Amino acid sequence: MQALLTRINVRSVARTALVFGAVYGLWWLLWQARSGLTPFMFGLVLAYLFQPFVNRFARRMPRWTAIVLVYVLVLALVITFFAFLVPPLAEQLGQLIGAMPDLPTVQGWANALIKEYDQLVANLPETMRVQVQQTVAGIVSQAVNTLRTNFITYLQGLGTFALDSVLSVANTVSFLLGFFLIPFWLFYVLLDQQIGRDRLDQMLPRWLRADFWSVVAIVDYDFSGYLRGQLLLGLVIGGSVGLGLAILNLMGIHVPYVLLLAVFAGITELVPIIGPIIGSIPAIILGFIDSPTNGIAVLVMYLAIQQLENNFLVPRIVGDSVGLHPSILMVLLVVCSTVFGMTGAILSAPLGAVSRDVFTYLYGRLSEPPQPAGLMPPRLRREPMVHPPVEPAPSPPPQPEANDPPSP
Repeated sequence: MQALLTRINVRSVARTALVFGAVYGLWWLLWQARSGLTPFMFGLVLAYLFQPFVNRFARRMPRWTAIVLVYVLVLALVITFFAFLVPPLAEQLGQLIGAMPDLPTVQGWANALIKEYDQLVANLPETMRVQVQQTVAGIVSQAVNTLRTNFITYLQGLGTFALDSVLSVANTVSFLLGFFLIPFWLFYVLLDQQIGRDRLDQMLPRWLRADFWSVVAIVDYDFSGYLRGQLLLGLVIGGSVGLGLAILNLMGIHVPYVLLLAVFAGITELVPIIGPIIGSIPAIILGFIDSPTNGIAVLVMYLAIQQLENNFLVPRIVGDSVGLHPSILMVLLVVCSTVFGMTGAILSAPLGAVSRDVFTYLYGRLSEPPQPAGLMPPRLRREPMVHPPVEPAPSPPPQPEANDPPSP
């Protein structure tokens, strides 16, 4: 027992307790200020997206100049978007809202349906008519009772919403301040990226460094390749849909809201597996509303874009960045969208890949015998695993031939 107590260093215990206390305190502060930290989370995403471009430009110029150049390019893209795309988008969105039926029209449709229902029930036999009326009356009564029961809950929810709105107004100052500081904060994050990595590496225990940076590399590999690829793919597909619909309009196949449909297709492309299908549905419906010929033409155009995407664009832009079977991706899509909403649906593929690869790495490190620290899972190794070279056995000394004179 005394030997065990001797091994325990009081300073080490105090240092460990201090670290855990500091981590807990920092986590508590961040959690309490989570609403005001939303701009900084957005800034972290921007830093992650800008970092490759900054690193590439920094090879030929000072790093601060590379950051300013990336800022200028992004600002030019934003100005171009708001100058050339937002006005027609707003116009087409207004046209779409104006084309929707107003309340009197919907009321007229409802009255027509009720009249059709009454005529249909009147033509039924007496016994069947009574059963149908009782069933419909029961459904209506249940719906009314449900609304009456939940009315207080709705009022409470309205009160909670009003209170949250007041609190959100109170937090607006910190929120706007965070967004104002983001460009400057992002500049220093990108400028001192390597310094930050070095400082973090020095803070980590030696025995943990290789494993920590290996896990970071796994997360970066799975997220960076997929997200940047999906963003580029969304731009390409959105442009292809806009160009295809514009060509159909020139050919006399009228499809309205071209720009709106193209932007919608580009955004839904971010959702794996079902995103391209969702992005094509509004245009196909609008085509069939105009005429069956237009609907078939729009359907063929989307199918052609899908073939181009699956056979040419995805292998070259996204590649096998996640390495998950489509059947597994579908389950992950449902699970992540249920738990995390739309963000989970978009990130379901890289989240699944990260979970699998980190588990594989840690499982290998905990095996007997453990795999070497820093040895990536097989899917992420740029080269096949190289085993330690085997030292060749020493060759025997050359034997003297029969005609050679004996050595002295």
